[in-house]
Amino acid sequence: MKQHWKFFASAAAALVWLWVSAALAVPLVRGAALHLPFAYVVFVVAGVALLPAYLMGAMFLSNLLHRKLPPRFHPGCRPVSVIVCARNEEKGIYGTIGSIARQKYDGRVTILCVDNGSTDGTLAEMRRAAADFSRPGRVIRLYGCCEPGKARALNEGLRHVRDEYFVTVDADTRLETSALAAIVGRIAATGAGCVAGNLVSAGARTWVQKMQFWDYFVSIAAIKRYQGSYGATLVAQGAFSAYETAAVRAAGGWTDGAGEDIVLTYRLLAAGRRSLYEPRAVGFTDVPTTLGALARQRSRWARGMFEGLAAVKPWSQPDAFAGYFETLNLSIVWLDLAYIFGFVPGVALALLGMPWLAGWLTLLVLPLMLIGTVSVCRFQRRLPEMEAKGSAWGFLLFVLVFQVVQSACSLWGYAAALTRRGIDWKR
Repeated sequence: MKQHWKFFASAAAALVWLWVSAALAVPLVRGAALHLPFAYVVFVVAGVALLPAYLMGAMFLSNLLHRKLPPRFHPGCRPVSVIVCARNEEKGIYGTIGSIARQKYDGRVTILCVDNGSTDGTLAEMRRAAADFSRPGRVIRLYGCCEPGKARALNEGLRHVRDEYFVTVDADTRLETSALAAIVGRIAATGAGCVAGNLVSAGARTWVQKMQFWDYFVSIAAIKRYQGSYGATLVAQGAFSAYETAAVRAAGGWTDGAGEDIVLTYRLLAAGRRSLYEPRAVGFTDVPTTLGALARQRSRWARGMFEGLAAVKPWSQPDAFAGYFETLNLSIVWLDLAYIFGFVPGVALALLGMPWLAGWLTLLVLPLMLIGTVSVCRFQRRLPEMEAKGSAWGFLLFVLVFQVVQSACSLWGYAAALTRRGIDWKR
């Protein structure tokens, strides 16, 4: 019941802020409608200003009400399995397996490494890791899955799980030394169907990576924390999440597609299981280094959202919070369309001396964004497990450039989903 009042309090306050934003936007709409079609102006202003005002307001206020760290649960000597799937990951797979084997975890850890038809030295690196890191309490087993596809490799790993809980870790993700204990302790103590870990960027060499650091550290973390506060984190990402084995098997495991982890999370929620978020379970993941690789990744994520919506409709979710958050996902399509076809042209017009869609009122978004960012950063910095640091240059790129890239890539993904175009997995 306590969670319910926090949700309704934050939503009610966000609605008030939405009303204020709408009142401020009326003169802008009237002025812009003298030069542009009225329906277009309303679509853009609502998508770029009013919708984000509600979404960001509700999330910020809810996270503020949940500013205390969740209690730390210890898994004891509970055995756990970790599935690591890899295809052509010879550069990082050894380090990933090593980070799992070196976990400060009292129970037995069985690392199930699945080679998904690699054509490089991935399998050799897996064997080297097994030879170097196997010891009492750390069992490393190697398996093969010749059919390409991450879902197939994950299901192959699932076949060999013999423990009550298991964790998935991507081949390009390294775990902080207490991450496994934090995430397994949380799922075992709460009875959740799945728990998502706290992923941050492992490194930032290129400008594309520098701005992604802030996306993971601020945006993705804030969204997961918001949804997880109500047991409805919509994506227990395959890169680092914990699952109850029986629940995943009952849900049918993973299905082929761009968003296999999204579909599985939706199905677990549809089965009445909670999906949580554990901020103390920190994982460092490699992010795309080039704009093209980022575009392919984010378009897959957008396509995966459509796959999740197709698998489980929002109104089919038995939990009201899960249905609400899944419905909100649909509104992101509106935001992306309005941003690319409204805000970006509006900025171009403003630079030409025609501030019809983007003017002084647009600048009010910046202090609000900074307040939200500072709030999330303070929460993240309170975590003793968090050692990642971003650059000021990367933050500037994140504020000025990232949303353009994100929305454009998402629209590409939506189009791919609607046209059923093949998935481009290359990074």
